[in-house]
Amino acid sequence: MKRNPETILRLRVWLEQEDQTYIGIGSTLLLQQVEKLGSLRKAAEALGMSYRRAWGKLKNAEERIGKPLVEKTKGKGQRFNLSPYGREVMEKFLHFYLDVEEYATKRATELLEMDVKKSGEFYRDDME
Repeated sequence: MKRNPETILRLRVWLEQEDQTYIGIGSTLLLQQVEKLGSLRKAAEALGMSYRRAWGKLKNAEERIGKPLVEKTKGKGQRFNLSPYGREVMEKFLHFYLDVEEYATKRATELLEMDVKKSGEFYRDDME
């Protein structure tokens, strides 16, 4: 007898202004990795993207938002910390994402009458 395959919910969530991404899960994950690793290069590697792409994504996000999201750490070469606003927007968007994922998982389970699980691909260890 064939077993039912596991059903996984996958979401891509972002906010737009004037047809441009304001903040999304990609930018947020980049900020998360910069905070964790202190390096844009290491953050890019952790996410499987080039340094150039990560730099562009970060600069585009800062331009759209109108505030710096990262700051260079003084005296430590090319090390980065999140700016206070960068940390705030990262934390708030991650909480928002997890709330949306929780609701969508429960609703899909109810409506589709099947066991739907979260993918867990965007979790922070301290937010689970």
